[in-house]
Amino acid sequence: MPSLTRLACAAALAAATSAAVGGCASSSSSSAPLAGQSPDQIVQKSVANLKAASSVRLTGKVVSSGQTITLDLTDVAAHGCQGTIGLAAPATSSSKAVAGTATIVEVGGTVYMKLDKAFFTSAGAPASDFSAVDGKYIKLTSTSDLASFAQLCEPSTIAGAFAKEDTGFVAAGTATVNGQPALGFKQPKNASNGTVYVSDTATPEIVRIAGPAGAGSVDFSDYNAASTITAPPANAIVDGSQYGL
Repeated sequence: MPSLTRLACAAALAAATSAAVGGCASSSSSSAPLAGQSPDQIVQKSVANLKAASSVRLTGKVVSSGQTITLDLTDVAAHGCQGTIGLAAPATSSSKAVAGTATIVEVGGTVYMKLDKAFFTSAGAPASDFSAVDGKYIKLTSTSDLASFAQLCEPSTIAGAFAKEDTGFVAAGTATVNGQPALGFKQPKNASNGTVYVSDTATPEIVRIAGPAGAGSVDFSDYNAASTITAPPANAIVDGSQYGL
């Protein structure tokens, strides 16, 4: 099962880790849609449904080493994604505190990001260059660390973080996630992976990946909702290579 590290570590600024919260101790009733199926079977079906989804929305936050990454992304299969990313990090001996936000659009394999000044400078670009990109979408180069956020843009890619050999799940109680009854599952041999919550429905869907308290969680919603991703207009785009991005 993927922890949030395996889902978000591709984002170079995230330095993400396993996330979130424990479930309560009750179990689903015998009349529940998934009764009679093993934890492994339920999780594997939910992974398959994520992989097959035409779209899905990711919302939540990941906290690691003092950094907090917030996500609100809509992923559309075979098209890309769009949404917002937030970065907050405390000051260190070598850097100032950061509290930045970015809008991301990934379409046709190209990643565009509109950054505020804090996010721009945290990416290593000089503050003196910000006026040239303020309010614009930066077309990122393929080697830009920021472009790696796009690895969170495909439902099938996210589902691929679940290795086929990930078995050994046990029930971890129930929860209500965004109004949806859900079943929790965890792996005793891989406790750092946290807990995956799956909708208690005939077509199970991953609704949350969560872990130790204080580390954050990411919710999955709006499966297969009609969504369209379009590139920013040409007059709103600047070339990221000019700024090392």
